[in-house]
Amino acid sequence: MEMELGPETVDTPHPVLDKCDYFTDVQLWPASDILDSQGWLTNFRDNELPYAIRLLDFFMYFSERVVDALLYSAFQRLSSVSPDHSGPMTGLEWRSFVDTALLTYVTGEDPNVTDSGFTFARKARQVLGVSEGNVVAPDAALQRLLQAPRPVVFVDDFVGSGSQCIRTWLRPYPAFANSTRSFADIAQLTTSKFYYCPVVSTAAGMRNVRRYCHGLHLAPAHVLDGRYSVLSAKSLAWDSATRQHAIDVVRKASQRAGIPDTRGRDVNDWQGFHKLGLAIAFHNSVPDATIPLFHWANNGWIPLVRRR
Repeated sequence: MEMELGPETVDTPHPVLDKCDYFTDVQLWPASDILDSQGWLTNFRDNELPYAIRLLDFFMYFSERVVDALLYSAFQRLSSVSPDHSGPMTGLEWRSFVDTALLTYVTGEDPNVTDSGFTFARKARQVLGVSEGNVVAPDAALQRLLQAPRPVVFVDDFVGSGSQCIRTWLRPYPAFANSTRSFADIAQLTTSKFYYCPVVSTAAGMRNVRRYCHGLHLAPAHVLDGRYSVLSAKSLAWDSATRQHAIDVVRKASQRAGIPDTRGRDVNDWQGFHKLGLAIAFHNSVPDATIPLFHWANNGWIPLVRRR
């Protein structure tokens, strides 16, 4: 992928800015008060602008309509495998699957009812056609599995490192007689099938989930491998001749904005959480794996997209 890095100014007409305007016109991108490409470019010095424009071109925004379509597609693909893995489900098998499946979500370190996963799962119910009574929190899903086997579908908008899914899968929940069980335990003791349907996942996150969540069938709608990191040696954002200098521009601009360097340990690290270096946002959130240059709003820095 070759790129021209000629002199630019914020006022210079550019195909990338035309693309941004078009995406806004067709409502793939929101209005400028939510996603402000022109304002964001004013953060950069003249010699940085070619790289900033390339970052803007590489940036991916998933609107609510796109998220709904991707989630629906991932869920529908589950019909391609019957419960005994002998082939695609029949029409009756798929109807039974949808009618009996429990729809749940992954949770953070300290699960609570304000988790964004709960909101996403309830919204997903409308998209996927699952009964409202079958949309439950993880602990409630496990309790119902103890009564009778049935399919469980975890839904999620984004998987970065996979840590939330792994914690949810391995976390012990109250079971019976003062005992606890995890989804990992139930997967070994029941005929229930478990599925994970995130809208977007990193390849690294999926590898981690596969490593620790045995018995969980992964069905992401879209997978981002290392080439989608703006900091990767194989990044699609840059050609080989400009890659190292481009990464230096990202680092120095981040320093100027006051973005910390924690070697990927902090959610606001200049490289993104776990150094994933992504350039993506959703209509309702910006993943921690996205580099903060896109959403930073301190020290006078104008964000491209604001975190909610």
